[in-house]
Amino acid sequence: MSLTDLASREGIAAVFRAGATGDHRWELRSAAGDVLAVTARVHTGGRTARTFWKLVTLTGMDAGNDIHVELRGAHGRVLARITSTNDAPATVTVRDAQGALVATSVREKTMLLKVKHPDGFTVVDAGDQVLARVDFETEPPWQVLDGAGALVAELFAGEPGPTLSPRWSDWIDPKWALSVAAYASGQHLGMAGAQRYTAVAHGEPCGSNAVVRALLPLIAGLGY
Repeated sequence: MSLTDLASREGIAAVFRAGATGDHRWELRSAAGDVLAVTARVHTGGRTARTFWKLVTLTGMDAGNDIHVELRGAHGRVLARITSTNDAPATVTVRDAQGALVATSVREKTMLLKVKHPDGFTVVDAGDQVLARVDFETEPPWQVLDGAGALVAELFAGEPGPTLSPRWSDWIDPKWALSVAAYASGQHLGMAGAQRYTAVAHGEPCGSNAVVRALLPLIAGLGY
């Protein structure tokens, strides 16, 4: 699996999963529900610093802090490195495994980190060319427009896909109880506070547009 392989998939969803030891993660899943890639939180500093950040991640105390993750495919192969900053503006920066800039999303915020209206975010490439614009002022699904204003996708929060309400299987899965505790602790669940984001394509993208459209659900899940 590579970023190019992800770009060839339709209906990719980013789904939040809580981990037992602070390894909360987002999973990129295919339309059929197969796991394509997962995020892994990474922290800088020595062993003590990493242990501290792992603890605050587990308890939810790091909600609101900048987020650094690796997007990993099969066998732990790094596909991309992503940083989400809770700032004015709030940004999500995606770099490939070699460190080259793939895309940056920008969501305007006030100095108090409140969203500016009209609310939404813009994704640009390494040359600042607009690849996607998403307007949050309407009810979901949100339209995803390219730089020319053409509709290229719709972004869903929560749907389509499995319901977010408890199913009978959730009650026998310890991850469900842990997820509830994580949410109550204030875990960051993206731009819309949802556990699942899905992009449904309109038309056939190419080049950078294809990669960005595949990563839109994850950008929404990591972004502030």
